[in-house]
Amino acid sequence: MELSLELVLRGTLVFLRVASALAVMPVFGYRGLALPVKVGLSAFIAMLLLPMISMAGGADLSGMGLLTFIGLAVPEIIAGLVLGMTTHFIFYGVEMAGQLVGLQMGFGIVAVLDPMTETQVDIISQLQYLFAILIFLSLNGHHFLLEGLARSYLAAPLGGVTLPAGLFGIVVKLSGDIFVAAFKIAAPVMAALLLTEVALGIIARTVPQMNIFIVSFPLKIGVGLLALALSWPLLSYILQLLWKGFQGDWEKIIALLGR
Repeated sequence: MELSLELVLRGTLVFLRVASALAVMPVFGYRGLALPVKVGLSAFIAMLLLPMISMAGGADLSGMGLLTFIGLAVPEIIAGLVLGMTTHFIFYGVEMAGQLVGLQMGFGIVAVLDPMTETQVDIISQLQYLFAILIFLSLNGHHFLLEGLARSYLAAPLGGVTLPAGLFGIVVKLSGDIFVAAFKIAAPVMAALLLTEVALGIIARTVPQMNIFIVSFPLKIGVGLLALALSWPLLSYILQLLWKGFQGDWEKIIALLGR
């Protein structure tokens, strides 16, 4: 009975880290997935990992009180959220790039519902986000996330999760990289639209009879969509570079969780 109780409590701790990580990871945390599917997937992964995971220091959970168990569960949830949220930073940069491009194209008032955040987002932002998800899947990024989640139990076993200052430094750095990634991705389209604005300004000065304000709307949309389509190979290249850089930072986060 004690062994069975210890196994259930240990499985619960494993499930909490896995479920909290998957809930905010790209693809796995998609709000379109039914909650029973997410819970079932988290429970299945936890069951696969459970035989390979032990408590830090060989502690016995069956003799612990409720408050002690809660003290162990909270760091597991925080660790899962940190692992999951940081994987979404690149996609936040992609969405921000789409918002910058859409605003300059004149799509600032055209919005769709983002199923991930349940908020209104720019239509170009959502288009680039979906394209980035396809690139992410083609790079087997979901495999890397699951492998990293499993390795996190080697670096930070159950009951051994720590949150050092260096961890928050990396998280802040990754959050700052959102803006860098956004401007890198949006730069080609924004440059094309800026040149279009300059050309329209010259035409307005040389041909004052032309209503540039009316002409600019379809022209900027056409140029923006054309530049967006031509820049997608560059977007794929930038995302691959960002993903390679993120992998190193994520390994550092996993290592710091156990210090």
